[in-house]
Amino acid sequence: MIFNSLKKILSKPLGEIFSVSRILKNRNWENNSLYLDLVKNSLVGLYQTTPGGQIIYANRAILKMLKYDSLEDLVKKNLSKGCYADNNKREVFKKILEEKGEIINFQSEWYTKDGDIIYVKEGARVVRDVNGKIIRYDGYIDNITNFKLTQMSLIKATQEAEEASKLKSSFLTNMSHEIRTPMNSILGFSEILEDSVLSKEDHLRYIDAIQQSSIRMLNTIDELIQMSKLDADCLDIYIEDINVKNVIEDMYVLYKPEADAKGIEFSYKNNHKAKEIIIFSDKEKITVILSKLISNAIKYTNQGSVEFGFNFKTKTNEIQFYIKDTGIGISSENQELIFEHFYRIDNGREIIYEGAGLGLTIVKEYAKILGGKIRVESVEGKGSQFYFVLPIH
Repeated sequence: MIFNSLKKILSKPLGEIFSVSRILKNRNWENNSLYLDLVKNSLVGLYQTTPGGQIIYANRAILKMLKYDSLEDLVKKNLSKGCYADNNKREVFKKILEEKGEIINFQSEWYTKDGDIIYVKEGARVVRDVNGKIIRYDGYIDNITNFKLTQMSLIKATQEAEEASKLKSSFLTNMSHEIRTPMNSILGFSEILEDSVLSKEDHLRYIDAIQQSSIRMLNTIDELIQMSKLDADCLDIYIEDINVKNVIEDMYVLYKPEADAKGIEFSYKNNHKAKEIIIFSDKEKITVILSKLISNAIKYTNQGSVEFGFNFKTKTNEIQFYIKDTGIGISSENQELIFEHFYRIDNGREIIYEGAGLGLTIVKEYAKILGGKIRVESVEGKGSQFYFVLPIH
């Protein structure tokens, strides 16, 4: 009988149940029904199986836990075949049990009748005949799914918090660099300009350096303001008719000098014959998205070309902008990370690229606000293609 080998009463495995089993040996069996009710109504699952895994008995708690309607339905299952999510764990459990005679608090995953996986804590001891041969296992099983899910959630949250802390530290270090470097340049060249013996050529060169540093600082401050608005969810959206061709041509005029200065080929493709191609969206945000993508393409391309353009996806009523370059490329493991806050992938490179590491985060959030999406295809060392898809209306 299972009474000689109960492992656990309610929430306390083994210890108390062994005491009960010893008491039962000296009890008058007129109280059998009392102890039978105890087994049936226990909140902990209690069972008996053969060494081969055939279920002999299971109480109501196990039936409820595994979502079986009756004991007859459950005994058709074999613990060694399909009950454990990982059959190797069943073998480990069995090996420990037969070597030591008992096992407690063994954690594993079981399938329910519906195919769901639950996390359990189980224990058992072997029962032998007079010749010492194992005839069955008597054990208990407790559902710890909620505990395990909470534990995994806490571990994940801790890891995410640690990663966020590292990224913020890296961001603050980078922001210090992005503000101090242009500021030092502005102050330094301003002092040099006080020297009246400078040639006109040097004078113009230093003024240009001050202007470039000022633009760099303004871009950094602008990105911080944009991110602050996004985080505070207080970004305004202005919907209007947008002439796509005009936007594309403006981007070309704006960034052509920068590309020429690096000696890379810069072009845009327009295969549409219509003079006006109109979409309905927020022009300012589309301009910001395209500007950051094109600027990045030029920044990370040291030789070769940068090409951009658009095409229509008539089946889905969308417009797809693309920006293609032959630059440094992005490794597969970094292609999702580049859109995260504060993330930069140029750490450790011989060439350190300026920037606060917020541009692609802003691109992703703006695209989402406009009902669009952004994706990248890239091969490290060979270049990248960014696609910005946007509903026409």
